[in-house]
Amino acid sequence: MGLNTLESEMLLDIYDADMLPEMPFEIENYKLTEEDPKNKIQEFAFYLKRLKRLGLIKYEEKEVFSKGGSHSTKYNNNVTIIYEDKIHIDSKGIKLVERYNYSNLKIQSKMYRYG
Repeated sequence: MGLNTLESEMLLDIYDADMLPEMPFEIENYKLTEEDPKNKIQEFAFYLKRLKRLGLIKYEEKEVFSKGGSHSTKYNNNVTIIYEDKIHIDSKGIKLVERYNYSNLKIQSKMYRYG
């Protein structure tokens, strides 16, 4: 099961936030499909849970998500607040990001040599 573009971006940003504390991981940095702020939070939580299920990130749910209000059937959660600073990349996620970065570095060096 591959990652979509948004999930890939999120994973790279969580990696950066863990490695470089001045690079915050924040919901505002993403183009989500939902317009309503409440639904955006639920959509973002949905993708975070998916990355966690895949073993790429780690967090304690009760520390990261505040819940309340109505339950979204679309995203299967009732998250109202996300504490992004409590989300960290897991070893499997680190390996995936570093493999991706290494592959891109090789491609870029070939482009500079031949382009």
